[in-house]
Amino acid sequence: MSRKMDPRVQRTKAMFEEALLDLMEEKDYKKITVREISERANLNRATFYLHYVDKDQLLEQMLDEALEKLRVCVQVKDIEFEYDSDNPHPIFVQLFTKMIESDRFYKVMLVQEKVPYFTESVREVIETLVCRSTQVMIDDKLEFVVPIEITIAYVTSAYFGVIVWWVKNDMPYTPAYMAKQMTRVSTVGPWVENPFL
Repeated sequence: MSRKMDPRVQRTKAMFEEALLDLMEEKDYKKITVREISERANLNRATFYLHYVDKDQLLEQMLDEALEKLRVCVQVKDIEFEYDSDNPHPIFVQLFTKMIESDRFYKVMLVQEKVPYFTESVREVIETLVCRSTQVMIDDKLEFVVPIEITIAYVTSAYFGVIVWWVKNDMPYTPAYMAKQMTRVSTVGPWVENPFL
């Protein structure tokens, strides 16, 4: 059973994380030093080394924590596949809400592409969600005209592209609004009346 982190330690780590984000907005990650992180956090280097081996470990912990939160929020329950196109899918609401809670973090990591590993990992989270959804449709005996692997690649790229656009443009719409648009475009398309029917 895991123990809760001491609030003082939590605050200290949050200060280092914010300092690193500040610096990553200003300069290349490779040029950032532990001294700069500590000074920006108004803490000393000895305190930094009490918690981290180096700046890479700090960054790695930040990324891992964010990815774990994303993975948890996109866990799909069977009932969540029953939503229609007029309602925002709860998974999308959870995903956009989780990102807006850490908007600055996602802008630095996704849009500025400071860490390609993180960008690819977020894309993989989306792909896992798409794969699960596709499997449910297969289990329901729905037939695909387009090969499954092409469908998954297409939908994953579309979802990921919309997410990056939203973050890049300072998250101009609410999570509920974005979720509704994603649900609609995924089910009946972006038109008032489908021109292809």
